[in-house]
Amino acid sequence: MSRRRRLLLWLQFGVAAIALAAVAALLDWPAAAAVWAAADLAWLAAAVLLSLAGFVPAALRWTRLLATVHLHYPFLAAYRAYLVGVFCGLAMPGVIAGDAARIWLCTREAGAPLALATSTVVAERVLGVAALLSILALGIGSVGGGAAAGIPGWLPAVGVLFVAALLALPRCLHWLDRRWAAPAAATRSLPAALLGRLRPAIGALRGIGVTDLLLALLLSIAFQLIDIVVVHTIGRALAIDLGLPILLLTMPLVYLATVLPLSPGGLGIREGTMAFVLAQSGIGSSAAALLALTVFLNRVLVGAAGGLAWLASGGGLPHNGGAPSGAGSEAVASAHNPPATRDHQPLGRPGD
Repeated sequence: MSRRRRLLLWLQFGVAAIALAAVAALLDWPAAAAVWAAADLAWLAAAVLLSLAGFVPAALRWTRLLATVHLHYPFLAAYRAYLVGVFCGLAMPGVIAGDAARIWLCTREAGAPLALATSTVVAERVLGVAALLSILALGIGSVGGGAAAGIPGWLPAVGVLFVAALLALPRCLHWLDRRWAAPAAATRSLPAALLGRLRPAIGALRGIGVTDLLLALLLSIAFQLIDIVVVHTIGRALAIDLGLPILLLTMPLVYLATVLPLSPGGLGIREGTMAFVLAQSGIGSSAAALLALTVFLNRVLVGAAGGLAWLASGGGLPHNGGAPSGAGSEAVASAHNPPATRDHQPLGRPGD
């Protein structure tokens, strides 16, 4: 690891520590201990089960996106990869450790080219932002102008434009593929040179149609809504009065804040933003901080399940360049992933 990268990680951990310390400072610890002692364990268990169920639409979304680029990845394997991703996001430094773990598992188990597996995960992230903006617009409409007074009025419009741009993406990819059809070496144009390197990925991703994107967007919305219901369930367990309309307004802001690479995996930023926005919505600052920390503990429990899934998959870190190894992976790749055509040339295995 370079010195610059090491310094960046230390800065991110510093931001996480400061944010968590700020949340802890808001707590009335004796009152929090009493609330935790009286917490309804049935509701807390339901929150963990809902969190695990929330990865069902996420795994369906990923397998669907992989199918559009002619890559087969079984649903159960994708679901397990999501759980492993949560564990890696908690246990390993870095902003994208969870995504990197999912990509590696996909390349190892399904023989997926690294660039195409990465492209589908990036597409998931973009769809996630579009889903959050859609839910935020729904939240603003459901609670009325009073509760949404602190939110810029143009934000829902940005969400609509973002979704429209996302649905126009297939046509844009087709246009780019035709516009810079010549090899990059034959021209000095910088855009053509960049697109020459990205051409295989563009050729594969242009197979994603509007219907596929709409389905993936609906699955993204379902995934985020389940996560919001999890927060509501934890609130019920702690006897904190939370209305779902308020959560539809506040939680998208919390999740959007974690998109910024300010801390490892959004640690501290998620909890600090949650405590702040809930306090602005009329929840006591101590109760908001207690809820934020309990949601984090719920995530740790889900991450522990991911750790068990990680051990069940053999554990370890990528080796031999991270390329898929063993006869099993080769069999999956040959049986389910069709040979690449001219428009679907692999960009190379991990480590190339």
